[in-house]
Amino acid sequence: MLPFPSASCFSGTSDTPSVLVTFDAPDVVALLERAGFNVLTDQRTLGGLCSRPSLSANTPVGMASPTVILSRPHTVPDFLDSEIVILAYPEEFSDVATLLDEGASAMVPEPYDPALLLATIRKAWDDASMRHELRRYQEDSRKVAHEQAAAMLQDERIAAAGMIVEGLSRAMLEAVEDAKCAEYVAQLPTHAALHERNGSIVAANNAFRDRFCTDAINSAKGIVYQSAGNEGWINPVEETFLSGASCKRCEPIFTAHGEELPSLIYTFPIKGPEREYDLVLEIAVDVSEVEEQQQKLLAVQKQYRKLFDEAPCFITVQDKDLRVVDANRRFKEQFSYTPGARCHELYRHSSEPCAECPIVRTFEDGQSHQAEKQVTTNQGTPCNILVQTAPIYDEHGELTHVIELSTDITMIRQLQSHLASLGIMLGSMSHGMKGLLMAIDGGAYRLEAGLRKEDIERIASGWTQVREKLGSLRKMSLDILDYARNRELELGQSDLREFAVQQFEAIRHKAETNGIALTLDVEQAQGSFEADTLSLASAVTNILDNAVDACLFDRTKTKHAVTFRVWRNGEYAHMVVEDNGVGLDRETRDNMFTLFFSSKGHVGTGIGLFYAHEVITRHHGDITINSEVGCGSSFHIRLPLHQPATH
Repeated sequence: MLPFPSASCFSGTSDTPSVLVTFDAPDVVALLERAGFNVLTDQRTLGGLCSRPSLSANTPVGMASPTVILSRPHTVPDFLDSEIVILAYPEEFSDVATLLDEGASAMVPEPYDPALLLATIRKAWDDASMRHELRRYQEDSRKVAHEQAAAMLQDERIAAAGMIVEGLSRAMLEAVEDAKCAEYVAQLPTHAALHERNGSIVAANNAFRDRFCTDAINSAKGIVYQSAGNEGWINPVEETFLSGASCKRCEPIFTAHGEELPSLIYTFPIKGPEREYDLVLEIAVDVSEVEEQQQKLLAVQKQYRKLFDEAPCFITVQDKDLRVVDANRRFKEQFSYTPGARCHELYRHSSEPCAECPIVRTFEDGQSHQAEKQVTTNQGTPCNILVQTAPIYDEHGELTHVIELSTDITMIRQLQSHLASLGIMLGSMSHGMKGLLMAIDGGAYRLEAGLRKEDIERIASGWTQVREKLGSLRKMSLDILDYARNRELELGQSDLREFAVQQFEAIRHKAETNGIALTLDVEQAQGSFEADTLSLASAVTNILDNAVDACLFDRTKTKHAVTFRVWRNGEYAHMVVEDNGVGLDRETRDNMFTLFFSSKGHVGTGIGLFYAHEVITRHHGDITINSEVGCGSSFHIRLPLHQPATH
C-alpha cells in the first residue's frame, strides 16, 4: 500500500469527476485524462502517483468532494469512504469478492476494455456525487432545523418576558389610578415619584412632596444628586429611559431645602399603551437613620468590647467542647491565647479537663456555678483564681456558650494564709528539726568521746557530723526567718561582681565536698546595681543550692557541674545558674515557686524557691526556667540596675 500524502495535494471538486489511481498505471491515467477525468496524482510519491485519505467527518473541507478510487485488490485502503472500482486479474477474483462484500462499488477484469472501464468509473462517480449531495442535504437540513428551533425558543422567551413586563406595568398604572391604592402608596416611608420623558413629575407620594416639592408637584425641583456635576455622570431616571432597564444606586442627594440625605435609589421602567417606556418610577430610600443607628450600634459594640477587654479579671467565652472562642485582653496576655484552644490547655497545660469543671456543670443544668482553681500563667507563675460561670443562649433559646469570669485572688490567698502558714510550717518542720538536733547530740557525743580517749579519728567523725547537721539546721532556720520576716526592702548600691563572688563562695564548700565542678563567670559583670543585698543574697544562694542538690539527686551521670554566670546588659543585671542534674518536668516547673512545694521529698522545706521568687519579684525582676528531665536546668534571673521610686 502506498503512503498517504497531506491534504494539500488534492484539488478535486464536485464539478469535475475525480479519480484516484492507487497503483502505477500510466496507460490508465492517460485514458482517464482523455475522457475528461481529473486524475489525482502527486509526483513526490512512489511511482509518481498518490493515494487519498478517507472522506470521513474529520476530513478537511478541501478534501470533501466526490471521488472514485481505482485500485488493485492489494492497494485498496481499508478506511476510505469513496466509490471504489477494482481492476483485477482472474486469479485475484476471490480477493475482489471479499472487497465487494466489504463495500467496493464494482470490478473490471484485466485485461480491461477501455469503454467498460470508463462506463464503470462514470457510474461510480455518479453514485459518489449522489452520496455527496445527500450528505450535504442532510447536514443543511439539520442546520436549518436547529436554527428554526433556536428562533422559536427565543420568540417564546421574548413573548413570556413581554407578558410579565406588561402585567407589572398594568399593575403599576392601575395602582396610580386607583384612589384607595394611591392612598396607601402616598403613605410609603420612602420617596416615590413617576417621571415622564421630558423630566416632569406626573405623580409623587407624600414623603416625596414634603422633601422635594415647594408648593405643588409642578413646582417640584425633584431629587438633586450630589454627583450631578461630575463628568460622565448620568441621572438614574434618564439612564432607565435610555436603557429600558431598572437601575439601583447608592447616592447622596439633596432635598428642596438643601438637606443632604444618604439614599438608596431605585428606578423602574413602566410601559405605556404603545409598548414603549413612557414613565419611570423613581424610589429614594432615606438611609440616614439606618446609618445613624449603625454608627450608634458600632459605638456601643466598641464600648462593650472595651469594657470586656479592660475588665479587672480574666473573661472567656467557651463552647461545649471547652474551646475558648473569645477572651478579653488580660486573659490573652496572661495565658497565651490561641483561638480554639481548650481552657484546661491554656490554664494548666493539661490535656484533661478539671475535676468538677464549672463550665461543664453550667452546660448540664444551665445554672451559674463557682469554683476556685490554681492555674499557671504563660510565664510559669502560679495564680489562684475564683471562677464564676453564666450561660449564653442563642435566639432560639439554645444554650450554646458559657461565659467564665475568673478573678485573680492570689494576693488575697497569700495575705490570708501568711500567718497560718507560719504555724503549719513550724509544725511540719518540727520533726525535721528534732532529728537534726538529735544528730547534733550524737555528733557531739562522738566528739567528746574522742577527746577523752584522744582518738583523732573519732573526733573528726563527730565534728563532721556536727558540722553537716548544723549546716542543715542553719539553712532550715534561715528559710523560716526569710519567710516570716516579710519586711520592706532596704535598698543600697552593691558591686555586681563582688555580689556574685560572695554567693559563689557561699556554695563552694558544698559543691566541692560532693565532687561537683563549680564554675564562676563574672567577666562582664561590671558596675553596681541597686538591691536589698541581704534578701537577694538569700534568694540567689537558694537557687545555687537547688542546682547542687539537682546534681546530687542525679544517679545517671558520673560527672556533674554547676555554672554561675553574671553579666550586665543595658539597664539590667543578668544571673544564670545552670546544672546538668536531674532536670524538671512541666508540672514541677509550673509549681516549683509555690509555697511548700518541693521535689526533694522530706529533704526540702518547700520555702526556699518560693522565697527566692518573691524576693526577685519584689525587686521588679523576673526569673525564667528552661529544663529537660535527665539533662539539667537553667535558671535565668533578670534584675533592673535601678529600682523604681516606689516599692
